[in-house]
Amino acid sequence: MAQILLVASSPKAETLFSSMILETHSVEIVCLHAAKEAWRTLQEQNYSLVLVLSPLSDGTGYDLAKMAASNTASGVILVCRPESYEEASKRLHDMGIFVFSTAMGRKMFDIAVDMMLAVNQRILNAVPQTERLQQKMKDIRVVDKAKCLLIQYEHMTEEEAHYKIEKRAMNQRVSKRAVAEEILKFYGG
Repeated sequence: MAQILLVASSPKAETLFSSMILETHSVEIVCLHAAKEAWRTLQEQNYSLVLVLSPLSDGTGYDLAKMAASNTASGVILVCRPESYEEASKRLHDMGIFVFSTAMGRKMFDIAVDMMLAVNQRILNAVPQTERLQQKMKDIRVVDKAKCLLIQYEHMTEEEAHYKIEKRAMNQRVSKRAVAEEILKFYGG
């Protein structure tokens, strides 16, 4: 179940926006009342969506929205008054924060919540693929280092070094990285 962090100084606004979200989404909503409190919570917990109702008792909420957007995979919406929309949009739009003016209406709010929850899900789905690619790059670097050592100490060509690592991995039924790590240990690389 998706979790939403709602940060609002006003209990009335908190109730209004919570009820609007719960009418159309099956989510858990955590409500906090100050940017400092939310800041600490975001250090410990991940949320699908961070909704900041500006202004807060301890500031505009812009810095909190920026922090949430840069440090988490959360979708971020900053809700502001119509007269603050232009400034908020200029300051936050480039960070991928959806700035919502209360003049935009209920339908646009529902669309913004749907969009940000979808963005969060897409980011979360991409994380395992990114981690696999990063691991693969690390494996390639280790194998390349081992090849360089074989070229340097065994006077092999790159093709011969590659073949030796590949053949040993196949014969021992281990990964090329495991063979490369053995070579690195042997030559102190």
